[in-house]
Amino acid sequence: MKKLLLFGIILSAGSLSAQAQTTRFGLKAGANYSNVYLNGITRPERLWGFAAGGFAQIPLTQDGFFSVQPELIYSAKGSKTSLSFGGEYRQRLHYIELPVLAKINASGFIAELGPQVSFLAAARFETPNGTSTDLEGSNRLALGAVAGVGYQLPMGLSITLRYANDLTKLSPNGPRNTLYQAQLGYLFAGK
Repeated sequence: MKKLLLFGIILSAGSLSAQAQTTRFGLKAGANYSNVYLNGITRPERLWGFAAGGFAQIPLTQDGFFSVQPELIYSAKGSKTSLSFGGEYRQRLHYIELPVLAKINASGFIAELGPQVSFLAAARFETPNGTSTDLEGSNRLALGAVAGVGYQLPMGLSITLRYANDLTKLSPNGPRNTLYQAQLGYLFAGK
């Protein structure tokens, strides 16, 4: 039994080692066009934000048609609302996000889909009466989903358009984040 377990561990380690040799890494940056959504309430206006980070592309097929792409991304989100008594309310939310995407690459055309975990690192709430950065009552951890399409050149340069929607609310009775994202990426050459 011990020999069988040891053989399984060695086989798994060899498989992971072979997989790691084909894994490629890259960087990406882009723009977010975000908003919040609450059922039955008019949506506030969208705000522009910035997103940047790194990723790994792990092929699951020899031809690279199907792969998994985990990412670590900084993402600025938010919204603004015009108030009936004058002025506006703005919220700027700063997240560290970890999407894990299933990716299809069909001769350069890419489609991706997967879950995302987001950590609210900081926030700024602006009202006519002042500014607050208090996160009390906010859900610091959010689960969401990401879907995107794009094109990746053989040299590693790519452009991707995505839609992301948080399934977790910002606060117990609050809205959820939703955003459109445009990204430029570069996949470094593998070994």
